[in-house]
Amino acid sequence: MPYYITDEAAGCAGWATIKDDGEVMGCHQTKQAAINQGVAIAQSEGTTFEGERYKDDDEEDRALPEAYRPATDDDVPEGRACGNCVFFNEDDVAPDGRARCTKWDEYVEGGWYCDAWEPAEGDRGYDVDEQEQKMMVTPVEPRAKGSKAEFRSFEGEIRTDGDGNTFVGYAAKFNVPSEPLPFTERIAPGAFGKSLRQRSKDVRLYINHNSDMVLASKRSGTLRLTEDEVGLRVEADLPDTTAARDLRALMQAGVVSTMSFGFTVPRGGDKWNGDGSERVLTGINLHEVSVVTGFPAYPQTEAAVRSLEVIAERVGVAVDELTEVLDALADGEQVDPAKADALINVLKGAKPEEPQANTLGLKQKQIDLLAKRI
Repeated sequence: MPYYITDEAAGCAGWATIKDDGEVMGCHQTKQAAINQGVAIAQSEGTTFEGERYKDDDEEDRALPEAYRPATDDDVPEGRACGNCVFFNEDDVAPDGRARCTKWDEYVEGGWYCDAWEPAEGDRGYDVDEQEQKMMVTPVEPRAKGSKAEFRSFEGEIRTDGDGNTFVGYAAKFNVPSEPLPFTERIAPGAFGKSLRQRSKDVRLYINHNSDMVLASKRSGTLRLTEDEVGLRVEADLPDTTAARDLRALMQAGVVSTMSFGFTVPRGGDKWNGDGSERVLTGINLHEVSVVTGFPAYPQTEAAVRSLEVIAERVGVAVDELTEVLDALADGEQVDPAKADALINVLKGAKPEEPQANTLGLKQKQIDLLAKRI
């Protein structure tokens, strides 16, 4: 069981060391004393010390109305995000990037909406419309066998500041729809908040998620990760290494424009709509961020691989044969007619046996679209 510290524990006037379930292990006059106890207990029990505990999302949102939801939902009128509401106080911001709503006396997401919305004086310009850019799946394999890590990437501006040794970019952007996975995925504002507050957890900046090409780390202080109204902002002090110098040259030439992040989704960290066609990530365990310079254009997702395995097993065709054809399509190569026939046969034979297999049906549509390119 992990341990935390808090200054809101019942019965403690100052700081307290607590268990994950809230049980107080000790009261302290100083924050450092509470940290020392938490670290000592965690080490003796072989568990983890997670740092300062904040109220979780459910507790923070409890006082908000049921209508509080992403402003990108179809039934929300255009422009009616909390960020454009008169009650949105941009001068009072929580550590996770939320601003205080003076109507409900709670911190809220600028890209969400509630039915108490009233227009602000003047246009703040808080735009949550779908952007032309898309969130993409980064085609990398997790380093640990059996890992459930996922990788996503975004294209946009990345640059160097000052003397050229400070890197600035966005590894993730909020409320930007993904390309078909085949489901559509978005990241809700504040999704990284809890992970970023875990001070004991290190996050590193790589090139192409290659652990041999590390640029900076959170633990060393050379990597700074924050959430703002756009998304997950990355700022790093670049080292004097060959990889970093090459990256600077590529950035100055305008060649590099994509960042990526590796993550897992904790229990309760995502929400799906009824037919499995839309997923919203509301909580993310962030493991690493990366500058992308050389990944293939075609995104091979874990979800796509799982769907191919299901379909291939059903019709008795090797998964490798299917993925080889898809790789050739991605690279713009001519597809061997025999292999094209194999893929078409799979598409013909891979019909869901039961109508409720909605997600599998969506994946089938994605492969149908690929087949038209043969």
